[in-house]
Amino acid sequence: MHHYWLTPLILPLLVLITNPVTPIEEKFDMSAFRQKTEKNIRKRTLPNGLRVILMRQPSSPTIACYLKIGVGSANESFDQAGTAHFLEHLLFKGTERLGTLNYEQEKVYLDQIEADGERIDTLERTLLNPLLTTSERQAIEDRIARLSTRLEMWQSRAQKFVISEEDSQAYSQAGQMGYNAYTTTDVTNYQIKLPSNRLEMWAELESARFLNPILREFYPERKVIKEERRMRYDSRPTSLLYELFLKTAFGMSPYGKPVIGFEKSMHRLRLGETREFFKRNYIPSRMVIAIVGDLEFDQSFAIIEKYFGRLKPSNTPEFPPTVYEPQRGRRIAWLEAKNSPAMISGWARPPVTHADDRALEVLARLLGEGQTSRLVNRLVIQDKIAGDVKVGSSTPGEKLDTQFTIFADVFDAANYPAVERAIEDEIKKLAADGPSEDELQKIKNRYVAELVHTLQQNAGLADNLSYYELILQDYSKMFTALEEVEKIDAAKIRDVARKYFKEATNTTVYIRQLER
Repeated sequence: MHHYWLTPLILPLLVLITNPVTPIEEKFDMSAFRQKTEKNIRKRTLPNGLRVILMRQPSSPTIACYLKIGVGSANESFDQAGTAHFLEHLLFKGTERLGTLNYEQEKVYLDQIEADGERIDTLERTLLNPLLTTSERQAIEDRIARLSTRLEMWQSRAQKFVISEEDSQAYSQAGQMGYNAYTTTDVTNYQIKLPSNRLEMWAELESARFLNPILREFYPERKVIKEERRMRYDSRPTSLLYELFLKTAFGMSPYGKPVIGFEKSMHRLRLGETREFFKRNYIPSRMVIAIVGDLEFDQSFAIIEKYFGRLKPSNTPEFPPTVYEPQRGRRIAWLEAKNSPAMISGWARPPVTHADDRALEVLARLLGEGQTSRLVNRLVIQDKIAGDVKVGSSTPGEKLDTQFTIFADVFDAANYPAVERAIEDEIKKLAADGPSEDELQKIKNRYVAELVHTLQQNAGLADNLSYYELILQDYSKMFTALEEVEKIDAAKIRDVARKYFKEATNTTVYIRQLER
């Protein structure tokens, strides 16, 4: 499962395989595990298209609840880049009943906030017109200042009705653990662990989040994500390098933008448009619920349908219309920054639904998992020309054509050619000879150890079940993952190394170091 190895602050959605789980000694019998586990799993699709997977595991009186929505940055237009991540924040702000002392009174001010906020956003867009005269520009700026003062007044009055984090408080009083959310290129995920007798509470609160959310505190929260962007990207050149990589590799296709959005697009995130994006995209046919723990099937399905069955079905196209330019030659770009040299090199590859996906995942581990992996050993330990190497088998996403990536934190820009030669060298060796039996078995053992560790926990099971159902359209593929990895031999690694690593499909971006 590719999305477990993520590093959002340094290289978002780049697969990290540098700290593997210690291998287990006993051979894990996936067939027996599957036979035992599937007897305790039930799946049902509600009339509105929402898929529900329940797994009974009564070892402790708790449940792990995962709700995944097939919406991420790939679903946005470039003008609205960052909307999915922004909505992840806003959907914690409550509903007409949750997060407010009196919604009817609060709404008076919320309406004023939206009206003045839209006026300000429209005027700020007008300021982008280079043909404005000095007096016209000054008049617009004066009006923005007056409206901003009034907007602050409305926000102050509305704030008196807000109960901050009321959902979190309710869950904490109920004994929650791990209440969290995240957004990726392809997915938005909400997760929590609760006592098993709190299933109905969870279903009521989470369904309300998507049935009738109130996007309160929109403008203050927009400032929060702007600051998050500044801290995560603008002050970290390696993150800007990653952004440049996306732009160079994907252009204007859905994967060509970072999850958090661009600085310019954040100024364009408008309340009305954000609400419309929510209505179009957060629909039941794109949702998967997986709940694992001490539960009864019939009762649990009835509770979930009672609440989530209220969501209205829709048939919105998944991705915005885009023109994808096929790659016909190597692409190179440079980022000028006062930072140590670093580079990202990537090769075009198909989505994770492709038959070669597992082999590419194993290949990524051979190159970058642990001290004995080929590139870490060569670049970091032997040649000592890089401080760190990270390898990703599917960057940044999994639903669409994506990239196999190698990141290197290089000590000296003069070593870029040597790093590239080493990467080319090791890939050519794998293409010619494949890995040794011991090398390949070590990777398989680590894969099994990680899988066993994950599947021993309710949260890991719920996460995997919802992931496989959403991305691969079949939760049972979770059980075939190990079998697919076990079947991979040296010949298969040779095949994918020859097939995908070509100069014509390569994109490489570098940091050009400025004077400090």
